[in-house]
Amino acid sequence: MKRKTAGLLLLAACLLLFTAGEACAAVKLKIAVVNPSSTEKQLSPVRYDLPKGIGPDQILDIGDLALKYDFDKGVYYLEGSLELAPSERKVLEVLLRDVWAIPKKDLVSLKDHAALLTRKLKDTKHFEAGNAIAKNINAQLDDMIQRENDGALPIKDRINQYYEDVVALNAAKENIGMLENLVLDTGGIVEERVQVPTTLAVPVASAKGGGRQPAANVIDLKVKVTNPSKTAKMNAPVKFLLPAEVSPRYILDTNGLEMAYDFEKECFSLYKAEVELAPGETKEFAVKIQDMWRIAKVEIDALKSHTHNIMVLLEGSEHYARAKHSADKINANMDLILKTQGAKVSAMEHIAYYRDNMKLLNTAKQEIAELERLVSQRGTSAGVTVKWPEEAGGGSMSQRKRGFEGIDLIARSIFKGKAPTIATTWKIIYLILAFLGIVAAFFFSLWYIQLKKKSEK
Repeated sequence: MKRKTAGLLLLAACLLLFTAGEACAAVKLKIAVVNPSSTEKQLSPVRYDLPKGIGPDQILDIGDLALKYDFDKGVYYLEGSLELAPSERKVLEVLLRDVWAIPKKDLVSLKDHAALLTRKLKDTKHFEAGNAIAKNINAQLDDMIQRENDGALPIKDRINQYYEDVVALNAAKENIGMLENLVLDTGGIVEERVQVPTTLAVPVASAKGGGRQPAANVIDLKVKVTNPSKTAKMNAPVKFLLPAEVSPRYILDTNGLEMAYDFEKECFSLYKAEVELAPGETKEFAVKIQDMWRIAKVEIDALKSHTHNIMVLLEGSEHYARAKHSADKINANMDLILKTQGAKVSAMEHIAYYRDNMKLLNTAKQEIAELERLVSQRGTSAGVTVKWPEEAGGGSMSQRKRGFEGIDLIARSIFKGKAPTIATTWKIIYLILAFLGIVAAFFFSLWYIQLKKKSEK
């Protein structure tokens, strides 16, 4: 039992350090192992889980350690044993291939694709919205390209930045998907789609004319460390796992703590190797974080406006009652999101509200996608709803009037405001086929009679 306890203490004392390899092509992983006993030797097992995504192809040198795979965790890990003298400290070095980089060619390719889409929107009704979205895309991608070009950035900071850039890259792809929707709505062609958004609602977060955006709120998170002893001083380590949504760009003040990415928990953490504490003392670190646990009002407004537009198209159809139930639920959930994220609650409650609201938002998008499918079944198009933030003074392209342009206008004009049902559509098709069959039979009869007369002669 004593040996087992000592082993656990050794593993808890492991530190993860990175140094740049040649031309930043490799990363040196240093695992520091310490014997906490000042009187006994220890033969202790060592195990370290490698970051997700690291496999045999990315491992260059693991020294005397053995490489194994953990099926439960889905990661490779290093295993071995060390004999340590009292209070001895040893450092094990592992050389890994540097996989924490987004290829520059991929970023440039996305920029070129966004530029092509913007050119296709020129002189169309969606050019202004597309141009605003394209500026946002370019700003995101330019920041990432600049960081990839910064070879002087310490490897630990670059790894932190990589996990932040992955989130930013997904956001850029989502914006490109919106651009693609705008192009398709104007009758353009998109050869290869980057991402298909759930709905055809397009919120444009940047204000028209470069309008001013509201200032971001700030949340204080408290990180505490306590000395449990009432008689002795101690130097204690501090580690605090940040909420999964937080990345370095949202940290305004760490209050002396350092930040690193925790590969096992897949989130960022704040830490400090040692904090000196008097007997029974508690120290508190107030960390200031930008409030990013909010869903933009412009996105909520876009979904509500798009739902209204769809209901106009479905009015008078056999799907209307069912669609009305879904639309009422969508609007109620959007109102609930606005209410809860504006409530005056603690930081942790605010984060919990955000996570619940994201579930409501994703459910609403799926229901709107189903409403769009009902519209397409009627032979009409749901179109794209573009919503600008009201504070920008741009208003919104949100109210779809009866007799909307394109296919819907033709359908409503022919059928006096009510497009045919699927059953009616098939009846029309059968009638046309029957008419064509009668005409074909008539001409065949004439041809056969003439042929018979010629044969008799």
